[in-house]
Amino acid sequence: MSATAAAKSPPSRPVRVMGDDGLLSRAASRLLPFVPVVQAALTAGGLVALVAIVVAGPRDLAPPLYLLVLAVPLLFAVGAGLSTIWTIRRTSRGRVLAIIVDYLAFLAAFLLLLHLLGVFVGFDDLADVFGGTLPWLALALLAFVLGYAMDAFTSRPSLQRGISLVRRGLFIVAAVGCLAAIDAVHGAVELLNDLADPLNLTLAIVSIVLLAFIVALWGPAAQRRFGATLREGDILFGVLLISPALLGFLGFFAGPLLFSLYVSMSEWDAFSDPVFTGLQNYLDIVALQFVVLDDPSVLLAPGLQAGYSEIVRLGPLVVAAQDKLFWIALRNILVFAIIAIPLAVIPALFVASLLNTKLRGIRVFRAIYFIPSVAGVVGIAIIWKQLLDQTVGWINYLITMGVDFLNGTFGLGVVDPKVGWLSDPATALAIIAVVFAWTTVGFNAILFLAGLQGIPADLYEAATIDGANRWQRFRNITLPSVAPTTFFVVATTTILAFQLFTEPYVLTSPNPGGPNNATLTPVMYLYNSGFKNFEFGYASAVAWVLFGIIFVFTIIQYRRQRAEAVGG
Repeated sequence: MSATAAAKSPPSRPVRVMGDDGLLSRAASRLLPFVPVVQAALTAGGLVALVAIVVAGPRDLAPPLYLLVLAVPLLFAVGAGLSTIWTIRRTSRGRVLAIIVDYLAFLAAFLLLLHLLGVFVGFDDLADVFGGTLPWLALALLAFVLGYAMDAFTSRPSLQRGISLVRRGLFIVAAVGCLAAIDAVHGAVELLNDLADPLNLTLAIVSIVLLAFIVALWGPAAQRRFGATLREGDILFGVLLISPALLGFLGFFAGPLLFSLYVSMSEWDAFSDPVFTGLQNYLDIVALQFVVLDDPSVLLAPGLQAGYSEIVRLGPLVVAAQDKLFWIALRNILVFAIIAIPLAVIPALFVASLLNTKLRGIRVFRAIYFIPSVAGVVGIAIIWKQLLDQTVGWINYLITMGVDFLNGTFGLGVVDPKVGWLSDPATALAIIAVVFAWTTVGFNAILFLAGLQGIPADLYEAATIDGANRWQRFRNITLPSVAPTTFFVVATTTILAFQLFTEPYVLTSPNPGGPNNATLTPVMYLYNSGFKNFEFGYASAVAWVLFGIIFVFTIIQYRRQRAEAVGG
């Protein structure tokens, strides 16, 4: 290698990512020679758990679930084993993997310890006595406010010191009062008594030991010992920061999602063990039969298979389905989307255009339009239900007043229609679409407003100079410029529309989905299948079919938007 090339290549040396050695770091660094021992112990623990599951584990689980249960200790044992080998060799990746493995083991041991100690159940007891802490919390709030009041007396140091002493005293009194209100002394005594249990004590010791080794591996001495680099430090910091969200995602979203996928391929009532049925639930959902009639005037189509019901007739062609209610729900949601999405998107764009001005008080109007989007959907639906009531609703009352005025003034003889907005199958779905659009327009308008404010004012000024009127500026500048925002608004509104549940459930109660299944939606249907008929396997399959439909619609919208962007 030439001298020039050698001068250009930076030296490959470890980069310290932490501060100088402190007392804690120096104490923890004494544990570093024992890191491979701990990793080997964790490997053995993972293998023991794996063998225990194989020998005495749940054998009545379906193969996919059983393999998933086996995968957890297996992956942990593999990770711990690799960290053992790499820490013996003192490689930097060994340190990274050891920290991750120890961190996961610490979380498992510590959370299990909290569960056995009844800490999570204790939060319910704490909620029962929380009201007694409110006066003390108010006192702490007062002390907090005094901290800001101190800034007003910078010219009077003696007064500042007095306020500071009062503030500290209030904090101490508030803390003691809160602890007394929740009976913290009694709780601490019970906690110490529970810790005397051998299992709990073992878990506590394991948690402390693992935490000590995590601190040791994180410190500067471990970085020097294992040759840590700046990139690995960034990885560890990133993993640490995202670990709560990542573990929450895996435990409360990805895990249940995969479980629902398995349940969708089984027959399960939530009480007995799931019976794996493969794709049978999906086949039952989408099963269709087509029959061509010789005489289209017959009421009952001949030749239908057992369990199939007619869902639509197109001349001589009869379409029948094994699950008629699903196809009715799908038809309803498609009709609903055709009505609701334009009502929720197009007015939102015009409202955003009106709000995109610099008039005095315009922020108040922006807040007013946004209020329906943040208000409770159930509360809004109840109010609309009262307004739309056929007998005592305000809308029919105003119509009656108008009819009486016309008849009394002009003698027209108009009959009061007494519209059954939510009890008539012809109007119920359209009214729900109006309510949905009313709750969604404000949020969509704010999104459009953000897109409009990103359009350079120079474009409008140049178009005005060229003689373009307001409509030409809107069509040739505004619409193309907000195309990405429009795609996002349409996509999110479509997803919300296909997931419709609360509005029809509240508006049509006590007969949700009525009248005559006119407002039945796929989400409502899967809710009825799961929580009323206890067919959780079938309900999960409906959910996954709905996910597929939403995914296809989103992809279609995305491709159209991208094609228009490329073509433009």
